[in-house]
Amino acid sequence: MKKLAITDPLTGVANRRQLISTGEREVVRAVRYQSPMSVLMVDIDRFKSINDTWGHPTGDRAIKALVNAMTANVRDSDVVGRLGGEEFAAVLSETDTKSAFDVAERLREVIERSVVVPSDDGAEVRFTVSIGVAGLNNGASSFEEVLGCADQALYAAKRGGRNQVVGA
Repeated sequence: MKKLAITDPLTGVANRRQLISTGEREVVRAVRYQSPMSVLMVDIDRFKSINDTWGHPTGDRAIKALVNAMTANVRDSDVVGRLGGEEFAAVLSETDTKSAFDVAERLREVIERSVVVPSDDGAEVRFTVSIGVAGLNNGASSFEEVLGCADQALYAAKRGGRNQVVGA
């Protein structure tokens, strides 16, 4: 029952509630020990057009492929979670924003180059992501603030043309 309460049913990663709880604990720990921590906010570019063109099952496959790429490109100690829809976050403990930016850029490149999902009619569907990066060193003192900074950076990436990483 506990696993069901903290896990996103489609992807198997942390749900919004669990992600926020983990992020809050990580901020407290990072502040206490004066260690870095960063957050990535990741959103599939033009996700609505994937659903509209190839249907929701293909959209679900794209979401699962994104999660697989995210979990493969962060450490086991980091936490990936679904905030909602096609928007995900990763809480990177002991990671400064420069290193988090490097992780985000590597993830963006992997998705652009090699992530392909099949549509129901056999078409190969490719997609890109926009990523916002923020950390405690951006002046934030709570997880909500770090997440807000990462969200602002994500939307700057979207406004800047998508398929890019923007730091707060």
